[in-house]
Amino acid sequence: MVMNIFRGPLALWQCNFINPEAILNKKLAENKYFPFQVQQPKVFVMEYYKDTLWKGVLTFVIFLVVSIFYFKAMQGTQDFSAFFVFGMLTGIWLIMSNMNKRRLIINHNKQIYQFYIKGILWQEGPLHQIYVRLVAQRDAYGKLFYKLIINGYRLEMLTLADLSNKFELIDSLGRRIARNLNLNFFDYEDISTRHVIRHVPPLKGEEEEHEAGDNISV
Repeated sequence: MVMNIFRGPLALWQCNFINPEAILNKKLAENKYFPFQVQQPKVFVMEYYKDTLWKGVLTFVIFLVVSIFYFKAMQGTQDFSAFFVFGMLTGIWLIMSNMNKRRLIINHNKQIYQFYIKGILWQEGPLHQIYVRLVAQRDAYGKLFYKLIINGYRLEMLTLADLSNKFELIDSLGRRIARNLNLNFFDYEDISTRHVIRHVPPLKGEEEEHEAGDNISV
């Protein structure tokens, strides 16, 4: 019942940090193009709200509840009211700045991606500028944990699976998503033989010819 809430625009909200790779695998079993939907052949669309939204709501509620108990007790000589007000204002700011729905389109017919916020086009670019990638983080004991993201030029980083120590499984899921969406896949290391490149930037000469063709007037 709870997991059914996190669908559609809320599908990327990672509220469960236990077995993130299992959650992602389940979502892919339900929709092979997750987190996108097929709008038409070779055109994938996703709408989402940033997970910062629920973090803002949580921040506001926590500071509100704690402040209520504090003002009821009102013991001690120190006044923390400014601290609680600041916390609630921070929560409101996070809510207001992230409440607009995002829309990301991958259009293989036109070989572009488009990113919208509140229905306004913020970025349009070629497909070599959007990718699926593994990101590695090391804990205090030197152990590596991995998360899977979709990112790109002037895009918001989208977390598909949060930190996990199961490298092989996360890597396999990332390659599967990149293959289904026909996107580039990058390993967590910048220089690696494990990258899968499906889209490359045009050569400099090709770019100049394209720009010259656009400037020709009839």
